[in-house]
Amino acid sequence: MTVFLGDIFQRGNEEIECLELLKDSGVLCIKGNCELYAEHGVDIDPDVEYLRDYYDGIREKLTEEEMQFISQMPLFYEKEYNGLIIRFSHFLFLDVDEAYPFLPLSSLKTGAFDEACKSEEVKQYDLCVIGHSHQNFVKGNVVSVSATGLEGASYLLINVDDSIGFEHVGID
Repeated sequence: MTVFLGDIFQRGNEEIECLELLKDSGVLCIKGNCELYAEHGVDIDPDVEYLRDYYDGIREKLTEEEMQFISQMPLFYEKEYNGLIIRFSHFLFLDVDEAYPFLPLSSLKTGAFDEACKSEEVKQYDLCVIGHSHQNFVKGNVVSVSATGLEGASYLLINVDDSIGFEHVGID
């Protein structure tokens, strides 16, 4: 199984083509903040007002079918393998019921992310796989994978038998 952790629309050159490839691929696509901005606009996150023109332009380009695909992307996916539970999401959550559900990216510097990693919500999983930060790191059972479209890009290979193993694989 292949899981895409979100952020199709990252101010690149061929976002719509990327969306179409993912839509037709059978890859499980998790909704990230960029898909939320494409779906709802940037008003859901006051930290990205400077991106308003970009996301308004993306929203104008999207067909009804593409917008429906984005709106149906889940915020997270949980899978059990041999009694071990893995959760895939774009980032850790502040509140999944909010229009912008993720912890702020600044939580990586303020310590709020580390505290969230210790929460019962996160500890109930054997592995939580996230993206969003554009960094590779491991904090307890939380594993971050850098963005595939950026320098230092990687993907994560996960092996599950009696335990969970994983490896960050760099993309050169």
